[in-house]
Amino acid sequence: MKLLFKLLGPVILSTLLFACAPSIKNNITRFHNLPTPHGETISVVAMDPALQQSIEFATYANMVGQKLGTFGYNPPQNNASLYVAEIGYDIRPLDETFIENRSPISIGVGVGSGHRRGTSMGMGLSTGFGSSNRQGAYLSHLSLNIIRLSDGVRLYEGVVENRGQNQNISAVIPFMIDALFQDFPGQSGTSNTIKTTIN
Repeated sequence: MKLLFKLLGPVILSTLLFACAPSIKNNITRFHNLPTPHGETISVVAMDPALQQSIEFATYANMVGQKLGTFGYNPPQNNASLYVAEIGYDIRPLDETFIENRSPISIGVGVGSGHRRGTSMGMGLSTGFGSSNRQGAYLSHLSLNIIRLSDGVRLYEGVVENRGQNQNISAVIPFMIDALFQDFPGQSGTSNTIKTTIN
């Protein structure tokens, strides 16, 4: 019995840690006709002008600006830029939608005695252990448009949606920005899901 737990203990522990690791799942849709960047300047602005002076918006704009910089764009020079990146975000409750607060997996180890041939041992997996408390679900939304200022042509549209229990958008938006810029600008006209594990 002790040998069994020595052998299976690390496996059980790693399985539980993987199953219980929190993560953010983001659904992403992108449409674009964006040329390959060659150092073009770009400004990050709010879709809602009322948010332009917001400290919260400035935090998200800085994140987006840093991501754009890694793909070859530069900040505006002398308050002039070739492109503008508009970002918008919001969060709302999903009516009559709940997320079960349950762990997805459980593990059991059993030992039994046979009639004549000694002891038998077994291991099984099942789902749905843990608390059955239910929490409300929220939908977070992040949009990014890139526009060429010389003629007003929209070159990129990206939308990220996240459904989860966290009603504080500031907690999830960094993961949404990371997901949006994975494989940027991405294949136009596609939707996919990116799951990010929270460290």
